[in-house]
Amino acid sequence: MPGIHLRNQVTPFVVLFIERDGSTYLINMLKNHPEINADYERLDVMRQENKTAAEQLAWVNEFLTPPLISKYKAIGFKTKLKDVLDLEGFARLLPQKQTHIIHMQRRNVIKAVVSRVNARRLHDKIGVWNLYDEADRLAPAMLDYEQFDTMVRNREAQDKALSEFVARFDLPKMVIAYEDLLQDRDRVLHELFDFLRIRWVPLEATTKKNTGDDLRQAIANYDEIRERYAGTRYEAMFDEVLVS
Repeated sequence: MPGIHLRNQVTPFVVLFIERDGSTYLINMLKNHPEINADYERLDVMRQENKTAAEQLAWVNEFLTPPLISKYKAIGFKTKLKDVLDLEGFARLLPQKQTHIIHMQRRNVIKAVVSRVNARRLHDKIGVWNLYDEADRLAPAMLDYEQFDTMVRNREAQDKALSEFVARFDLPKMVIAYEDLLQDRDRVLHELFDFLRIRWVPLEATTKKNTGDDLRQAIANYDEIRERYAGTRYEAMFDEVLVS
């Protein structure tokens, strides 16, 4: 059961990510922790509702301000930078709230892009971005190399921009790589709970992987696409299999 915590005992946090980095998987678990009040991409929702930058910042300010007495020990949400209408205002607000920054990453760029392709396909089919029911799992994707390569380059640029943004802050920071969360979830969660100053609770998520970890089972023209990256640093990313 949640306890009672004074305002100065509550840790505000934000999860910064691009997409297909495991952020939904992480937040889905954190929402099940009795000491955490975690929200999804509220700023994206507000942007789609044509809310103003000022309204976004007002929500962030209010959400990251705990009451004098709180039942939660940590409060936070996740967002992509592209959904923040006033990025400089957002950057000024995070230090004011002494926000802990969780920087989500995915080392395997190729898998991140394939996952993005499949997320779009899933959304087009059933209207959601993440897989919750195995009955909705998609058949392998047929990829167009030119489009795929453009997405890879864009992903690299977004990774760089997010890292540069996070580096601006003299705030508590934690990097979580999706690969580590996938392979050693409990270790990562133990470290995260220490970072957020909350007690250990074993957690499960309801989301499933959109894309199987073996890309041979996810890309219909796997050999063709992989061959286009032969001799580059991306080649090994096609062959990586971390979990069955």
